[in-house]
Amino acid sequence: MHSSWHILKTLFLIPMLSASFAFGQNLVRNCELEQNNGCPTYHGQISRCRFWVSPGEGTTDYLHVCNNGNYSVPINQWGNQEARSGVAYAHIISYYPSQGNFSEYLQTELACELQEGKSYVVSFYVSCADDSYYSIDGMGAQFSVNPLIQTLDNIIEITGDVHVANPLGHVIDDKEGWTKIHGTYVAQGGEKYITIGNFLHAVDLTIETFSSWQTSIASYYVDDVSVIAVEAIINLGPDTTICSYDSITLDISNICDLIELHWENDSIEPIRRVGPGTYSIQGESGCTEIYDQITISATPDPGHFLPEDTIICPDQIIDLLPSGTYDTYEWQDGSNQPYYQTHTEGTFWLRVTDSYGCSFTDSIYVNSLTAPVFSLGNDTLFCLGLEITLDPGIDSLHNNYLWNDYSNRSTLTVSDSGEYWLRVSNPCGVMSDTILISTYNCNAAIAAPNAFTPNADGKNDIFELKGENISSFSMYVYDRWGSLIFESNDLYQGWNGEFKGKPCPVGVYVWIASYESMAVDVPEERKTIKGSVVLIR
Repeated sequence: MHSSWHILKTLFLIPMLSASFAFGQNLVRNCELEQNNGCPTYHGQISRCRFWVSPGEGTTDYLHVCNNGNYSVPINQWGNQEARSGVAYAHIISYYPSQGNFSEYLQTELACELQEGKSYVVSFYVSCADDSYYSIDGMGAQFSVNPLIQTLDNIIEITGDVHVANPLGHVIDDKEGWTKIHGTYVAQGGEKYITIGNFLHAVDLTIETFSSWQTSIASYYVDDVSVIAVEAIINLGPDTTICSYDSITLDISNICDLIELHWENDSIEPIRRVGPGTYSIQGESGCTEIYDQITISATPDPGHFLPEDTIICPDQIIDLLPSGTYDTYEWQDGSNQPYYQTHTEGTFWLRVTDSYGCSFTDSIYVNSLTAPVFSLGNDTLFCLGLEITLDPGIDSLHNNYLWNDYSNRSTLTVSDSGEYWLRVSNPCGVMSDTILISTYNCNAAIAAPNAFTPNADGKNDIFELKGENISSFSMYVYDRWGSLIFESNDLYQGWNGEFKGKPCPVGVYVWIASYESMAVDVPEERKTIKGSVVLIR
């Protein structure tokens, strides 16, 4: 018997450092602003850029190559600029002195809320529009648990410094290329929104102007936004080894709701109970395709490591030796040696633990046995034509049989006279016995003469039947008129040819006899025979 001790394990998939996924999982959806809900046709239609909005009344613009006029890429109402990647970008006004605190922003909900204490690499690109007369340094990104709300078209007021900002004093004045604004943000926990734009009042800005006349605004294009977790968003963990009988739980239920994930078997259930095998998860996190895989190997299962059930002879000691080597051993009596000695019958079990901490149990039954003791019985005699079965009367388990005819059955059927012997052996000893079988003719038989001469000459004077193996005999003699003239219950008492002391006339007489066999081996069956005899004088 063999069994295993189950150890239930659950693998909770929390973000872990993973070389293959670090700096790779962007939480910003539609990060290149390519996906749209419709081609922009007018000023302030950022909501046509999928997942992106303006948080207030500012007229944040969406520019896409699908428009063939003022809201196209690369040529549009504010200048001529190729997209940093793809065919679309946003446009915001970040400084508009004639309009007071006017400012425009770009806002989106992240694919996954930020986790407390975790670091995120944040970046986005801006390019100063051709029609911009001003350039400023106040451009940044702010994270929030809830969407930041802009009152009318005023600057969004925040507490403290902007989370990720362009360095103060470094105006963004490149109209030919794109300027990267980036930094690392350590999350407070629960932040779900990112808002991009200028969060500084005019008095805090560094402002420069271009020499040629332009529109009196600071106007910028925005493209390629990314918020990348330093630690992987999803990590199934390192490949692992479990007990062959065990299983573990892969749990991705803590992954944020906006990430659509599916397993290698197309299941989307967040929790799986799995055994040994290779499992993978994939999906899209913001603008990034994510994938991870784990291989779960099984420890070797020793199977039956104790010997097969065995026997023990009187005054014998046997060693129970398991196959293989293990870290720990525990026998049924609490002993912890790698072997066990016994001189008694019983069930013995052993629990072992391998180097992986996996436990396995096996058992063995030791059956007590003695040397064979038997008898074929006394020499015997039986009728010819019959059979008898020689049976030593002992269990065939563990015993080996050898008869005089070299057969190895537990019994032997014989029908002939002779000497028969049996040798029985088992691991505890051997014994032999012999029996002499004799046979004889047990069939009953009767012979009758057909005439007799009762003339007192001493020859054939008596009519009598001759028989063998006869018992319960009776005979009746009748004359030709059917009158009973003689009867006898003795096989050896015949008819002398007289009736009531007087000689009977010459003629034919009918006789009837009945009898049973005297052999004990022959079933009792009474037989009746008849015939006729001629009386001659």
